[in-house]
Amino acid sequence: MATVITIQPSSTAVPTSHSPSLHRRHPSNSNSTPNILSPSPISIHSSLPRLGSRDAASCDACLRRKSRCAMNDLVNKCYSCDFHRQECTFTLSTEAPIKKRKLEDSPRELESVKRPSIQSNTHTPAQPPAPEAVRLHQGAMIRPGFFNQSTQHIGMTTELEPALLEYLPLDEYDECNVSNSRIRRCADDCTFMRVVDTLPIGDSQAVSLDAIESLVAPYGATLIEKFFDHVHPSFPILMEDAFRQSYRERRQLSPLLLAAVYVLTLKFVDVGASSQTARRPDAARLESTALKLLIESLPFPSISTIQAGLLLTQKSTLATASLNGQLVTACFELGLHQDCSNWRMKTWEKGLRKRLAWALYMQDKWSSLVHGRPSQIFAFNWTVKDLVEDDFSDAFLSGTDSAHDSAAVGHGPLLFCHMVALTTILSDILDRFYTLKSIEDFTAAGNQRTRIILEKAKPAQIRLKEWFSSLPPSLKMESSTGELVETITDEHARNGALHLAYFATEITLHRCIVRSLATDGSDSYLAHICRGAAKTRLISAMDFVNRLRPAHLRSFWPASARTNFSLIGSFGMLLRITAPTNEEADFYRVRLCEYRWTLSVSHKNAEFMSFALESLDNATAFDKHVPEKPNIDELMASQKQIPRVSFEGTYDDAMAEAEATHGAGSSSVISGLASPATSVSDMEDNDGSML
Repeated sequence: MATVITIQPSSTAVPTSHSPSLHRRHPSNSNSTPNILSPSPISIHSSLPRLGSRDAASCDACLRRKSRCAMNDLVNKCYSCDFHRQECTFTLSTEAPIKKRKLEDSPRELESVKRPSIQSNTHTPAQPPAPEAVRLHQGAMIRPGFFNQSTQHIGMTTELEPALLEYLPLDEYDECNVSNSRIRRCADDCTFMRVVDTLPIGDSQAVSLDAIESLVAPYGATLIEKFFDHVHPSFPILMEDAFRQSYRERRQLSPLLLAAVYVLTLKFVDVGASSQTARRPDAARLESTALKLLIESLPFPSISTIQAGLLLTQKSTLATASLNGQLVTACFELGLHQDCSNWRMKTWEKGLRKRLAWALYMQDKWSSLVHGRPSQIFAFNWTVKDLVEDDFSDAFLSGTDSAHDSAAVGHGPLLFCHMVALTTILSDILDRFYTLKSIEDFTAAGNQRTRIILEKAKPAQIRLKEWFSSLPPSLKMESSTGELVETITDEHARNGALHLAYFATEITLHRCIVRSLATDGSDSYLAHICRGAAKTRLISAMDFVNRLRPAHLRSFWPASARTNFSLIGSFGMLLRITAPTNEEADFYRVRLCEYRWTLSVSHKNAEFMSFALESLDNATAFDKHVPEKPNIDELMASQKQIPRVSFEGTYDDAMAEAEATHGAGSSSVISGLASPATSVSDMEDNDGSML
C-alpha cells in the first residue's frame, strides 16, 4: 500500500539549484566573526534598530490584521510591513471600524497593500513565480490555499473500496474529483490518496507569518541561519533551498513550520548584554503559539505538519508521549510508513518522504524508551526502504561550487543514517526485553530467566558491536590513536549525541540483565560475570560524559538526550542497590558522586542536564531505604560457592576462571556481553573495531 501527497511547499517547494536564497555563513569562508545579532541582510553592518512605538495608531496593514505594530527605524516601517515587503501607510483612522476591502475597490488601492516596497526589496528583488511552479510534476501539485488542504491515505479496510477506485476516470495527473475532494492514484498497487480542500477554519488560520515573525524580531533571519548551521545538518527533514526561497519571498511557507524552526533555534542566538537596545524574543509566547498551531493541524495533517511536529518534539519539554502518538498517526494518514520507491513522483520527493519517515521512526522509538510506553510503529506495518545517498540530494543548499556543497553538508547524512541504524537496534531490544509479554515470560522462567535473557541478548550485542566498528572516522569521538580530537569542528561536535545514544542503548540492554539476577545467590558465578560486564559499560559511559567539551555540549542534542544522560546515573544506582557487598556498593557511590560533579560542571553549557542532575539527586534520596550490605568477608563466609575472584578483578579473569572451573563451553551463554573496556578509548582495538 502506498500513498501520498500534495507536498506542502513550506519545505517542499520546487528545489532550484540557482534560486536566490539567504546567504549561508560558514566559518571556513570568512576570517571575520559573524554578528549573530544582525537582524537581517539589509542591516548586517548597521547597529541594532531600536523599537519604535506608536501611541497614536497602528499602520493600516496591522490594523486590518489586528496585530501588534512595532516600528523599525532603519527602514521607516513597522516590522510587519518590512517582513511582507509592502508599504507602511497610516491612512485609516484608529477610531473607524475595520472593514474588509470589497472586490470593487480600485486596482490602485489594492496595489498599495500588495505591492512590495522598493526600499525593502533593494537587496532581494522579488521574482514572479515561474509558470512551471503551478504544478510541480505529475502526482504532486501546489494549489492556491494549500494551508487548507489535507492528504489522507485510503486504507484497505475503509468504506471506500480500492478495487472500485481503480475504475475512476483519472486525468493526466492521475486524479479524479469525487464530491468535495479529489482521489489520486499514487501507484499501480491499489494505492490511493484523498485530497480534501474544505477544512474547518479555526483560530489558527488567523496566525500569519508576520505574527510569528514579530515574536522574534529582529532576529528572524539570524535564527534561520542558525537553524541551517546547527540543526539541519544532523536532522535534515527540510529542503534547504526551498525553505530559504519561501522565507525570502514570504510565499508558500507555513506559519507553523516557521514557528517550529524558531522555537528550536532560539538557544543558538546570544541575546545578551550587548543587545540592550533590542527587544528580546518572546520565547514563551512563540512556543505556546507553535504548539497550538500543531495541535490544531494534526487532525488534517500535511507534510509541513510532520516537519513542524518533528522539530518541536526535539525540544524535550514538548516531547510528550501523547504528542508522539499523534504524530505517528499523522504519519500513517499521509502514508509515510509505506515504501514509495515505485510511486509516481520525483526523486527529491521520495527522498523527503523517506527522511521524514525515518526521523519519525527514531522519534517514536526513543520516545518509547524515554517515557516507558509502547512504541506506535511495528515492523509488520513498516515498509520504508533504507536511506541511500540520493535521498539527501536536495536536502541541503545547492550551488555551482561542489566544494562549498561538501562543506555545507559535511557528514550530516552519514550521522543521520547511523542514528537510524542504531535506533533499529534499540527497537529490537525494546521488543525483546521490555514488552509486557516478554517480562511475563521472563518472570515465569524463575531462576533460569537470566540465562534466557542472555541468549536473547546475543543478537543485539552482536549488532551493537558491528554498528560501533562500522563507524567512519568522521563519526568517532577519538582519533586513530585513541585520543580525543583536539580541534573540535561543528561537525565533530554533533557526534556527541550519537555516542550518547549508543551508551543509552547498551545500558538499556544491561539493565534488563542486571535486574534478572537472582537475589538468593543460586548462581553467584553468573551474577558475578554479568555484573562485571555491566560495570564496564557504566565506567565507559561515565568516562564519555566526563570528556565532553563545551563545543559538544553547545551543539544540537535531540530531546532524548536529557534522559540518556539520566540513564547513566540510573544504571549506576541500579548496580549500587543490587550490589552483594558493602565494598561494591561503596565503589558505585563514589563513581556516582563523580558523575554528579561532571553533570554540574557541564550544566552551564547544556541546561538540559539539569534533568539528569535532578533525577540523580532524587534517586540518591531514595537510596536511604535500601538495606545495609554485608562486608565481603561476611558474604564469603556465608556463601562458600562464590568464586574467589575479588570485585576489582577483570572480566577476562572471570572468564578464564569460568573456563577452568566449568569448561570452555559454559561461557557461551555470556559470550555476547560487552567487552572489558574501562574507558571510551579502550573500546577499540588496533583495527578500530570493538573488542
